[in-house]
Amino acid sequence: MVRIIDGERPTVRLLRQELESWKGFIEALRGDDRAVAQEMMDACLKYVEAIEQSGKDYLTEPFFLSILLDQHKKIRAVEKEVGRVLEEVETWKRTKARPG
Repeated sequence: MVRIIDGERPTVRLLRQELESWKGFIEALRGDDRAVAQEMMDACLKYVEAIEQSGKDYLTEPFFLSILLDQHKKIRAVEKEVGRVLEEVETWKRTKARPG
């Protein structure tokens, strides 16, 4: 799971401790759920600077917000790709509908 490293900034250390506190929950999950939960936890570390700037002493709220941010970015990417595919389908339909 998450390893605490000497010399880390205090917020990074606190974030790692927060992530570690969820270890039991993650280990209780099955198969794919466990892997996805671990990916979510790992994604939080991408936002450590933003979490530091939140000014929160208790990191659970910024921790969840970073997970939501990461999920929303993924949703937007999927929406964009679906939009692109739908445009391709419509273009294909128009070319097939033309006589000749």
